[in-house]
Amino acid sequence: MRLNDFVLSTVYRKKLTMKKLFLHIVLFFSLVCFSQNEQLTQNESNIQKKLGNLHITTCKINDSIRKLMKECDSQIKLEKDSVSKSQLTLRLDDLYNISDLNDIAELKINLDYAKQHPSSLYCLELVQKQISRQPGKNFYDDFEEVYTNATPEVRNSDSGKKMAEQLHYFKQSKVGSLAPEFTVDDVNGKQLSLNDYKGGKYVLIDFWASWCAPCREELPYIKELYNKHSKEGFEVISITQDKDLEAWKNAIFKDKINSWRHFSIMENNDSILKDYFVNGIPHKILIDKNGKIIGKWKGSGEKNKKELQNLLAEIFEKQ
Repeated sequence: MRLNDFVLSTVYRKKLTMKKLFLHIVLFFSLVCFSQNEQLTQNESNIQKKLGNLHITTCKINDSIRKLMKECDSQIKLEKDSVSKSQLTLRLDDLYNISDLNDIAELKINLDYAKQHPSSLYCLELVQKQISRQPGKNFYDDFEEVYTNATPEVRNSDSGKKMAEQLHYFKQSKVGSLAPEFTVDDVNGKQLSLNDYKGGKYVLIDFWASWCAPCREELPYIKELYNKHSKEGFEVISITQDKDLEAWKNAIFKDKINSWRHFSIMENNDSILKDYFVNGIPHKILIDKNGKIIGKWKGSGEKNKKELQNLLAEIFEKQ
């Protein structure tokens, strides 16, 4: 064999050996990754099963409540007597409150389990989906703990990134935070700034829309609060999600709620829904004279009404 042939043959064998070695390394790491992914999938599956077992009681309660609510709602629609109808409505409201308490119990289970399993994407996604719902409105610290303690892989997932953004807006709009400032044009084209009320007024921000039946049903109650406390330093700002501006203006006129200020999100192209972490209506926020949020209510119902009414009574009785 000539020298050149020998050298080429040696080089070829070395390349072949390196290629085999490389293939072995790739195969090894592929098997490791497959094993890890399989283990991760198995762990997530086990977590899902264990959480399902923990939710058995709350799920049974939820099913029972939903059945009672459906029956009560049907009775309300058929009832002709106004007194009986009013009593049934109060019963339905009580059932909604029980449902909220059950949802809170379920959320606590999920939060506690997520804290114990920081590497579980399933756990983070479960609580992330609940962060903007009514039961979660008083659990900012728990949500933040779940996110902060999660592994880098979980935090950097799409759900983790979404949760980080949600927590940003949740934090700046929760009770105890300074209310995000806004300057807009109201329904009459006049400038309206939240900052104008600092130092002199308590402000109730009411997110609503003309097409929202629960929002419209609560307007007489808001009018009652306004008439009772406006001379004591209480103001209302109604913010609509209406796309049909004529329907919005007609609702203001029809329901006789032009005593306070109104503005449209669509007209002002404002980011206020994000800033105040509003994901559904009705949604109410009470701000004190220093611009601090002192109350927040998602949804409708007698419980929310009484809480707001009692808080305002307490505030103005002290003055």
